[in-house]
Amino acid sequence: MGRKRDIRQIDAIAAEFGMDAEERRDFGNFIEDCKGRGEYGSEPDGDFTFAELREKAREFRGER
Repeated sequence: MGRKRDIRQIDAIAAEFGMDAEERRDFGNFIEDCKGRGEYGSEPDGDFTFAELREKAREFRGER
């Protein structure tokens, strides 16, 4: 079985933003922390869309 869609999306955003392996892992943890605080994306299962993940990546990097 392949990687879950949400993980593939995180990987794609990390690549788009030029994140190294450690930063990508930290970004994934950041997304999980967001969900733990009740911040969910607009996908039916609460996952973030690509556009939302881009915004979260900017937030993660302090660009917002």
